[in-house]
Amino acid sequence: MITQHINAQQGFAFRVNFCDKAGGTIADASQFLSQKALDRRTNQGIALDNTDIPLAQAYIDSVMTVSAAVKLHNRSKWFNQIVVITYDSSKVNDIVNLSFVCDAKLVARYSNYTPKTDGTPIGLSARKFPTVEPLTNKTTGDPAYYGLTYQQVNMLEADCLHDQGFKGEGMTIAVIDAGFKRANSHSQFDSLNNSGRFLGTYNFVDDTSDVYSINYDHGTNVMSVIIGEDPGSFIGTAPKSNMYALLSEDVFSEQPIEEDNWLSAAEWADSAGVDMINGSLGYNEFDSPHASYTWANDLDGNSTLVARAANMAVSKGIFTCVAQGNSGAQAWHYMLTPADADSAFSVGSVDGSGVWASSGYGPNADGQTKPNGMATGKSAVLIGGNGLPGVSNGSSFASPILAGAVACLWQAFPNKTESHIRHLVMQVSDRYTAPNNTHGFGIPNFCMAYNIALGTDEFENNTENNIKVYPNPSEGSFSIRVKQSMLPYNFELMDMEGRILSKLSNINNMIYKNSVLQNLPKGNYLIKVVSKKGGEQSSIFTKN
Repeated sequence: MITQHINAQQGFAFRVNFCDKAGGTIADASQFLSQKALDRRTNQGIALDNTDIPLAQAYIDSVMTVSAAVKLHNRSKWFNQIVVITYDSSKVNDIVNLSFVCDAKLVARYSNYTPKTDGTPIGLSARKFPTVEPLTNKTTGDPAYYGLTYQQVNMLEADCLHDQGFKGEGMTIAVIDAGFKRANSHSQFDSLNNSGRFLGTYNFVDDTSDVYSINYDHGTNVMSVIIGEDPGSFIGTAPKSNMYALLSEDVFSEQPIEEDNWLSAAEWADSAGVDMINGSLGYNEFDSPHASYTWANDLDGNSTLVARAANMAVSKGIFTCVAQGNSGAQAWHYMLTPADADSAFSVGSVDGSGVWASSGYGPNADGQTKPNGMATGKSAVLIGGNGLPGVSNGSSFASPILAGAVACLWQAFPNKTESHIRHLVMQVSDRYTAPNNTHGFGIPNFCMAYNIALGTDEFENNTENNIKVYPNPSEGSFSIRVKQSMLPYNFELMDMEGRILSKLSNINNMIYKNSVLQNLPKGNYLIKVVSKKGGEQSSIFTKN
C-alpha cells in the first residue's frame, strides 16, 4: 500500500492533467505498444491517435520537482495525466501554476495510516467483497465433465461452444481486481500455470509485480470462473484462455485514486495486447474528504474517470466486461461505475433459475440500457483462497462467467470486431426486444450466437417456422425461442387430449425458459404459441 512507502507521514496524491503532449508523434506510440496490441488495432481497423502518444517526460519531471513528490504513482497517455504523491499538500498551488498544467485534483489522502498486521482491511472497503462459503448440497451439474459449474456454464449455453472445440485458446484476458491470493498455486490453475498461459501480473497499488501476498482472494475467485480446470469437478467458461492478473484495488481505503489504478491497469493491458478485460470492481462512495458520486450527475456513461477508461479500452478494440454491482436492494440501488460506461459490457446477477439477484439497477443517467447482459451471480461456484470450490454471491462473478463465454465465441470468429461481438451477444439475449431496469437485455444464448455468426441457424433462416422448442426431447426443462415478429405472445402447454397444464400471457422475451415438465409424466405434450399481433403455431414436445 502507498502509505507504507511514505513512512506513515501525511501523504497527498494529486491527479495532474497536462494541456498537451509537447509535440509527441504517432511514431513514438509504437515503441510502447506490443505487436499484439498493434495487430488488434489493425485487425479491427483502429488507427493510432493522439491518445496513444506517450506523455511529455519534461512535463513529468517539472511536476515532480515543484511538488517535492516522493513518488510518481500513475501515468496515463490516454488522458494525458499523472498522479504524484507528496507530503506537502500546499504544493498543489505550484503544480497548477505550471503553464502546461490544466488541472490538479486531490485523489487520495493518507493520514498516519498503517494497515493491521494481519492484513485485514478496515473501513468502507472491508464491506465491498462477498464472503466465500463452503460448498454444500450442490446438486445441479454434469459430473462427467463440468461437475459443480455445469449450471452456470450451461445457463449461457457456453458448453455448446466447448463442444465445438472453442474453450478460449489464443484469447487473452486481463482480470483487473483486488487480490490474487494463491492464484499461482491452486491445482485448478495447474493447466494455466503449467502451459505458460498465465502471462503476467502487476500490482498498481504498490507498483510491484506481487499480486499474491495481499490477504485477499477476490481476484482469485474471479479468475477461477473463467480459467479453472479440474475435469469432473470444476470447469470455467474459458478454461484454455490466457490470463493477466492486475491488481488495482486498495482494500484499506476507498478513494478516487483507485480509478487511476484501474486506468493504469487498462492501459497496461492494452499495451500488452489483451483481447478482453474483466473488471469486477465498482465505485460510487468515497472516504472523506472526497465527494461521492450521484447517479444523476456522474453515472451518465462518460463522466467518471473509470467509465472513461473502460470506454477508451473498448475504443482500442478490447471487449471490456464489468460487474453491475450488488446494490439493487439497497438505498443506492443503481449500478456502480464503470458499469454505466457507454461502451462497456456491464453484467448483472441472476440465480440458477434466471431470477434477478439484487444487482444494481439500470439504466445509466443518460438513459442507456444497463446491464448489457446477465449471468449466474447468486451461489456462483468458484475457487476460494483455500483452493477449494465454494459458493458466493455477486455480479463480481457473473461478469467473468459471461466474459469467458465471450472469449470462446470470439475465438470461433476471430475476424469479427469487438463491436460485432458485443452486439451479437446482446441480440441473442432473452430480453433483447424488451429490456428492463434489473435484467437489461437479459441472459445471452451463446449457442445461438455461434450458429447465427456461422450462418447455419436453421431457425433464423427459416421463413415459415416462428417458434423453436429445445432441447426436444428433454428431461423436463425446455426453452421456447420465437422470432421478434411474434412478440408479445401467450403460451400454453397441453397434454395430448387438449387439457391445459400451464399457461402464461404477454411474454415479451425472444427466449422463454420453462421447467414445468419436471413434475409431469414422460410422454408427448403440445406447446402452443399465440402471437398477440396475430398468428398461431404449435409444436409437439417429448419428455423422456
